[in-house]
Parts: sequence; C-alpha cells; structure tokens
Amino acid sequence: MGKFIVIEGPDGTGKSTVINGLKETLPKDLKVKYFREPGGSYVGEKIRNILLDNDTVIEPETEALLFAAMRCENYSMLKKDLPKYDLIIADRFLPSSIAYQGGGLALGMERVEDLNDFCLHGYRPDLTIYLMLDFKEGLRRIERERGFDRLEMRNESFHHAVFRGYEKLSRGRNSKVVNAAMNKDKVLEEVRQYILDLIKEEEA
Repeated sequence: MGKFIVIEGPDGTGKSTVINGLKETLPKDLKVKYFREPGGSYVGEKIRNILLDNDTVIEPETEALLFAAMRCENYSMLKKDLPKYDLIIADRFLPSSIAYQGGGLALGMERVEDLNDFCLHGYRPDLTIYLMLDFKEGLRRIERERGFDRLEMRNESFHHAVFRGYEKLSRGRNSKVVNAAMNKDKVLEEVRQYILDLIKEEEA
C-alpha cells in the first residue's frame, strides 16, 4: 500500500513550486502520482472552475459543500490508486477546507472537518507538510508573480484567520512544518527529506 502525502499552507507559500521540484528530484524508481485541490478528478476540475472564477458569487456554506463534494471524488480515487503507487502527493487536501472555510469564512473548523468526514470517514494522510509563511508576505508574492484568483482576493482579516487556522492544524498528528521564507532550494530539500524519512520508516 502506498503512502499519501499532502503539501499544505496558506496562499503564496510555494506549494506548486515544491510539487514541481519533487517531480524532478524524488528517486526515479518510486512510482508517484500527483493531484491538486481544488481539482484532482474530472468532477473536481469542474468544481475548481466554479470556485476560482472571479465572477462566481456563492455563500460560504455552498463553497464548503463544493469542496467537500470534490474531496469525495478524490477519496474514491485514493482508495483505488494507493495500492498501485508508492506515493500519492497532493497539492492541498482537507486542511485547506478547515483553514479556509472553517477559519477564514468562520464556519467553524470542527464543523467543516465533520462535513468532510461524511465522505472521508476519518481517513487522514500519512504525512502532511505545512509550508508556513507570514500571510502578508504570501499575498505579496502572489501579487508580484501572477495576480489573485477569487479565493485569494479576500480581505486581510480573512487571510489572517486562515493563517491562524493553519498554525493550529500544523501541530496535529503526522504533521511537519517547513519555513517557506527560506530560499526555494532549501524549502524543497527539507520537504523532500521528510518524504524520504517516511519511506525509510516504512522499510525499517
């Protein structure tokens, strides 16, 4: 059975950059599958288009339900594919919903977690790596590099609440924290080492 690893963190911390780096630097003999959230499946990508569209206006509860629906599809994929791969690595997963909808949109972190467990039934990743960076610096990075999508355009108090949510989540079980203020190579190497350590533990 393969291991499920999630790369998490607030906006602008470099998650996609790390994922791309892992594709180049993890041992080539490992069979690895990658997916992203929002997205990850045919249905998930359709939901992604709704969620990130700058013209979309939806209620917080609707947003939380859309993310949960997408995650149901991804959980189904994980159950089928984990026996076929050494690793499945996700760019975001459940912690994003808990931090963004539960914390940022003030729906309640436990409430959003319970909503997702309608599908997940308590299933959690083998390892979640949190890239942590002051939320203001993260937003500055996004503005410099590509501009904001609908979720990123929200006000400072929203992003501060998301950051606080991630601080709490990063202290959870099977979690590691990486300082995303370091240069990109150091961030990648630290993440990569945590993944290799997990593999070594399994082999021991």
